[in-house]
Amino acid sequence: DFEEGDNLVCTVNVAEAEVGANDYLTLTAALELAVSATRRENIDLLTVAEDCYKKTRGMTLPSFVASKTSTAEFFDDANVGGEIDSVLSINSNVAVKSAQATDGGAVVKSVVYVTVTYLKDGAIEQQTFEIPLEDEINLDGVLPTDALKVDAMIRGAKVILQGVTGDNVLRVEGDVVYNIHAYRCQKVDVVDDMFLLSNELEITRARYQGRCYLGGDYTEEAVSGIALLGDNRPNALQVVTLPYARCYTLKTYTNDDGNIVAEGVVNTDIVYTDENGYNSVRTEIPFSIVLDKAEDGVSYKANCVCVGISAKVRKDREFEIDTTLAVTLEKYADIETEYIASVELGAERKKNTSPVSLYIAENGEDMLDVCKSLYAMPDDIMAQNPTLEFPLKEGEQVLYFRQLK
Repeated sequence: DFEEGDNLVCTVNVAEAEVGANDYLTLTAALELAVSATRRENIDLLTVAEDCYKKTRGMTLPSFVASKTSTAEFFDDANVGGEIDSVLSINSNVAVKSAQATDGGAVVKSVVYVTVTYLKDGAIEQQTFEIPLEDEINLDGVLPTDALKVDAMIRGAKVILQGVTGDNVLRVEGDVVYNIHAYRCQKVDVVDDMFLLSNELEITRARYQGRCYLGGDYTEEAVSGIALLGDNRPNALQVVTLPYARCYTLKTYTNDDGNIVAEGVVNTDIVYTDENGYNSVRTEIPFSIVLDKAEDGVSYKANCVCVGISAKVRKDREFEIDTTLAVTLEKYADIETEYIASVELGAERKKNTSPVSLYIAENGEDMLDVCKSLYAMPDDIMAQNPTLEFPLKEGEQVLYFRQLK
């Protein structure tokens, strides 16, 4: 359903990956792609109506303000001591903790999490890094009240061995790529209905459907689970390392209690020792977390990143896994409303020549209904019925005396 001119955003996740080792190392991966679009539409709204009685209301309209891709560097080092034989793997994630619009820009605060697995003195070890970042990014046309949606990814993360022989230093560095999109929800006063004493008005109405991005809230949630070894494997002795962890949110919904629930999966490899030495097993931990109370008229989408994971052996054949998820809960307001698209002058109204008119209201009617029936303007009706309060109640009477020449 995409059209030319749509602003597209594509996110790619590695849903599953494994390496086969024969004569060559072969990487096999399953990718999950999600594509969304922001579409610009021009609509004609009636906002001004002169020389007539009109009824107005506020209409919320979403607008796409700006987008930009920006890059920020990260680096850190740790003195691990000893002699590193080789680096086995590097796993990196980034979590955006906040994104605040400014006058013509954005301030993005994020944290880069890096896990390096390496071989030192013949044993597998692991070093973790937590690197906070704060970046100010220019974004033309943005106002402090705008809502920002930021997608972040790591590009080119690498490990550099430094220090001296027998006293090694691990240095990690790379880039964070931010895709920033700014949205604005603005209220516009539009004419909802109108009345002209001299002529009928032919009003054409149209329907608008859209979605307004309200921003995202950041939180961290603890998730735990149990992984079991297959019957064909010997008992596990000790967990050595978890070289990576990935989180996927599969569904976000509101339960019967009015709470927002996010469901998904965390997957990881567990490197452990058994009677034969080193071994590994891949596992998936499903999760269901309650985030907050849902608001009326608001829909939600949760995105998660694993920012820490650990495991220990329990009962020889079980692993107890604990992880922390950085969750961003995006909020959207769905808009469905009717508006006046055009107005044309119709036939001349038939004048009411009765010296006295009595209008009997139906429940919920307003001034416009009375004006049309009595062939009179609001000021004249209120001058003779000063106690009227709108909307009217069922059976309420409006009496109008007309001066005739």
